[in-house]
Amino acid sequence: MITSMTGFGRSCVEGDVGQVSIEIRSVNARFLDIQIRCPQSVQSIEQIIRQRFQTVVNRGKISVHVSIDSFDQDSAMPILNEKIVGRYLKEAKRLMEMDGIIGDIDLGLIMQLPDVFTKDSTETQYQHLQDLVLEGFEKAKNEFLRMRETEGSLLANDIKMRIENIVSILADVSDEVPVVRKQVNDRLRRRIEDLLESEDIDESRLAMEVTLIAERSDITEELVRFDSHNKQFIETLTAGGEVGRRFNFLLQEMNREANTVSSKVANTNIVHKMLEIKEELERVREQVQNLA
Repeated sequence: MITSMTGFGRSCVEGDVGQVSIEIRSVNARFLDIQIRCPQSVQSIEQIIRQRFQTVVNRGKISVHVSIDSFDQDSAMPILNEKIVGRYLKEAKRLMEMDGIIGDIDLGLIMQLPDVFTKDSTETQYQHLQDLVLEGFEKAKNEFLRMRETEGSLLANDIKMRIENIVSILADVSDEVPVVRKQVNDRLRRRIEDLLESEDIDESRLAMEVTLIAERSDITEELVRFDSHNKQFIETLTAGGEVGRRFNFLLQEMNREANTVSSKVANTNIVHKMLEIKEELERVREQVQNLA
């Protein structure tokens, strides 16, 4: 699947230790650059976040921003100490069985007894907070990756359309080749006639002139190579994966072929068609810069 280097993902998760908000953004970059900003309390998980990104992303400048609200070491939810409560109840029942003692076990009174409730240790709270951050990160990351895939699909469709247009233009150029050959033959005939009018004919020069004109005007090889590049482009686009560097190489080769064809022929129609192709290649190049 083709993916874009630009993307955005956001999540907000809440737990007993607070509320965590995470935003992930990425822009184009030649290599992978991950920048993470998070509070001091959870900086120890930066490496975990970085490693999880490196398994799914290979290019792009990615920024991860983690913010935490309402986290207070003293605000942890109380935990019922069942063992202590059980001992209180056991002793209360023994007390009720004694002669002369009448009464009921009062819930409100039990809740006020020492050590009935405890709180998480600070270390446990931090662990819960880090778990909450990782939960939020996974949600934001998944949204971020989905957006990259969606944009990548749109870019791939646009690039495919432009490559198909280039293929169509090259087909028109191929149709012009017989015309170009006739023009070359006519020019070659005139050149030979000029040389033959000379009293002193240099046979080696004549052979050289014929060879140079023929070689310089033949664009068959360029069209064949261009066709091969187009097929490789579509195949790579269909295969998906990391295609940015591959496409950049193919675009350089395609531009080279277009320039060579333009310089070889003296046919106005072909030159104009090569200009159209180069314009499309430039648009493709701009789109390719966004691909991972």
